Amino acid sequence: MANKETTGNPGIGGDIVPVGQSRSSTQSIFGNIIDAISQIQQFAVIERSGQDIPDDFLTIRGKLNFFNMGFGNGFIEGIIFALLTAFTLPIMSDDGLKDWVERYFPLVRSKLFLWSLTCSPIIIAGGLCCFLSKYRIGILSKNAVDSLLIGRLFSLAVKGILIFVALIFASNHLTPELAWKAAYFLALQKEPLAATIYRIIWNVHPHLVPTAYRTLLVFFIATMTPFFSIWLVSIYRKSRQKKADLFWH
Repeated sequence: MANKETTGNPGIGGDIVPVGQSRSSTQSIFGNIIDAISQIQQFAVIERSGQDIPDDFLTIRGKLNFFNMGFGNGFIEGIIFALLTAFTLPIMSDDGLKDWVERYFPLVRSKLFLWSLTCSPIIIAGGLCCFLSKYRIGILSKNAVDSLLIGRLFSLAVKGILIFVALIFASNHLTPELAWKAAYFLALQKEPLAATIYRIIWNVHPHLVPTAYRTLLVFFIATMTPFFSIWLVSIYRKSRQKKADLFWH
């Protein structure tokens, strides 16, 4: 009985499909970043087995699917980062608010904890992207990893610039009158509460510009770290290969 081929179409977002049993699944779209990483792991398994896979096996649609997943994941990272910044910045800026929150959560006294909390979605996603460096071993897996990381880079760059511009704009245009109107609106026209909110807003004001520049730095590190990790792993592999070649020759 003829052997059954199982190296056919490791589709984007699907399992390895035996040749002739299904059309290519490269038209599939990933559900989440874990699906994309799982697909790259499958590519690495195929390439580690020594199978010769042509460069164009990962189609333009396949590369675009990885790019879109990286872009979408980076966009979500940016949104969560912005929301957490809006939550932690007033706590770091206003001692009265910090004292109130500390009664329920003492760790808010630590700026390191607050910044770690703010950056946590980027740290987690960046760690997953660095994890991909061990699977970037052949043409197919390299194309997939690079497309994913480039998509994430573009997304975080756009999001970082938008947050930076928004913070600088708010710093330049926030006046005591505007701050009071915003506080009065948020307090539902209750003056005691409006006074507290106004105090918090005005205490945040001097921290907007420094936060804007820190945000740019955070997003730059978040985008460059996976590429730096891949570069180090590549150097390590080449070094090991060179030592092996010298040993056998």
